[in-house]
Amino acid sequence: MSEIRTYSFCDNYIDKLCDYIEEHYIRQGRDLSRVAICFGGKRPALFIKRELSRRMSTPYYPPEFFTIDEFIAYLLNKHETFSTLLDLDNCYLVYQLARKVTPQILKGRESFAQFLPWTREILKFIDNLDLEDIPNSDLKNIGANAQIGYAVPEDINALLQAIVMLREAYHKTLRADKRYCRGLQYLLASQRVGDTALDEFDQVLFCNFFYFNRTEEIIVKNL
Repeated sequence: MSEIRTYSFCDNYIDKLCDYIEEHYIRQGRDLSRVAICFGGKRPALFIKRELSRRMSTPYYPPEFFTIDEFIAYLLNKHETFSTLLDLDNCYLVYQLARKVTPQILKGRESFAQFLPWTREILKFIDNLDLEDIPNSDLKNIGANAQIGYAVPEDINALLQAIVMLREAYHKTLRADKRYCRGLQYLLASQRVGDTALDEFDQVLFCNFFYFNRTEEIIVKNL
C-alpha cells in the first residue's frame, strides 16, 4: 500500500490517524505492533496510545513509535553500529581539523574559545548540506557558474572552498570512528535505504510532516 492522505487544519489529526488504524487494523484483527508510526517528535505517541486504548478497551501491543531522528538511526543501525557525538566534543573536533586542513579560517581566532562560535555555525552549515544531500562539487562550482543568481565575492568563494575541505576531513574522521552527527546519519541512511529490509513492519506511517528535506524525501520514496 502506497498513498498520501491529507487532512484539513480544522480536523483533529490524532482522531483521523486513529480512524485509519481502526479501519485497517483493529476491525480486521491485524497486529498493531506491526505498524510503525513516525512523527517529528515524541509527544503525539502519548495521545495516540490513549486514544487507541479508549477504542479497544482491552490489552494490546501498540504500534512502534519513532521520532524521525530515531527512525533514521533505526534504519542505519540495520547496517552498522555507531555512536553519536556530544556537542562540545564535536566542536573541538572541527577546531582540530580546521587547524590541520584549513588554518586560514582561524586567522584572528586561533584559540578554541575564540573559534567556538564559528565551529557551531560551520557544523550547522555542514549538517544542512548533509540533510539536503548537497555534494561538495556544487559548492566548488558556485563561484564559477553563479547558479544562485549573482557573482559570489572572492572571500565568500574562498570560505566555501575551505568548508568543502573541512567537510571532507570531518566526514572521513567520523566514518573512521563510527561516530555520526545527525546530518551524516540522514545522508548515510538515504544512501542505504534501498538495501534496507523492514520485514518486521507491514506499514510505516509518516505523520504530520509539513516539509521533507532531501534525504528524508529519498528515504520515504524508497520505502
